[in-house]
Amino acid sequence: MKYATSSGTLELARRVAAVLALACGLGGALPAAAQAPGPPTVREQPRAGTPPLDAEEQLLLGDWRVTGVDGHPTVPGSRARLKLEGLRISGYTGCNALGGNYRVERGYLTTGGVITTRRACSAALNAQEKALLALLDQRLAVRQSHRGRLLLTGREGKTLVLVRAAG
Repeated sequence: MKYATSSGTLELARRVAAVLALACGLGGALPAAAQAPGPPTVREQPRAGTPPLDAEEQLLLGDWRVTGVDGHPTVPGSRARLKLEGLRISGYTGCNALGGNYRVERGYLTTGGVITTRRACSAALNAQEKALLALLDQRLAVRQSHRGRLLLTGREGKTLVLVRAAG
């Protein structure tokens, strides 16, 4: 009977772990010894067969400064921002980083749930973050104002005002 060497067993374990990671969508969640170099996980690749972006979706793409949340200007110096790229939304509430998925259908933007870091901030920044995240948790009507601002309006007319970030 032939026994595998420890280096052969380790290589086999790495390959099995890589296949399992891709199948389960874990990507980098495995210990470094079990990871094998290779193509990006399925989550990082664009969806096959995704139709090209229409004008409405292209309007949203890029970096945006948040200038108003729920009828109030953002906290001075908070640098709140959003970035829409592909199917991902990311940004900064003025207190914490955020990220998640989004889609646009028939003039409405919806997120697939936004996650944030958990940093403590001042009461004003916490209030801004709470209002911003509450809006991102809703189905938002998308429209561009006559002044070039992007208005994302949720239930009860609450609006997120965005201005294209300077390049």
